[in-house]
Amino acid sequence: MENKEKTLVQLDAARLRVQQYEHKIQLLENRKQHLAKKADRQRTHHLCNMGGAIQSISKEADSLTKVEFYTLMEQVFALPAVQELVDAAMQNHEPGGDS
Repeated sequence: MENKEKTLVQLDAARLRVQQYEHKIQLLENRKQHLAKKADRQRTHHLCNMGGAIQSISKEADSLTKVEFYTLMEQVFALPAVQELVDAAMQNHEPGGDS
C-alpha cells in the first residue's frame, strides 16, 4: 500500500510540473505574439511617417493613384543624383535612431 501512495504522490507532482510547463509555454507564446504586434505597429508608424513626409513635401503627389505614385517613386529613386543623396544619407545614418 505504501508503494501505491508513493506512486500517487509522484503522479500528482508530475501532473503539477506538466501544468507549470504548459503555463510557461502559454506565457512565452503570449509574449511572442505581443512582440510581433509591437514590431508591426512600429513598422506601420514608420511607414505612415515616411508617407506623411512625402505628402508634406509634395502636395501634388497626394492626388496620384497608387500605381502612378509607385511609378513616380521608381523614376525618382532611379535618378543618379537621388541615389547619391540616398547613399550619403545612409553613410550618416545612426542605427537605432527613430528621428
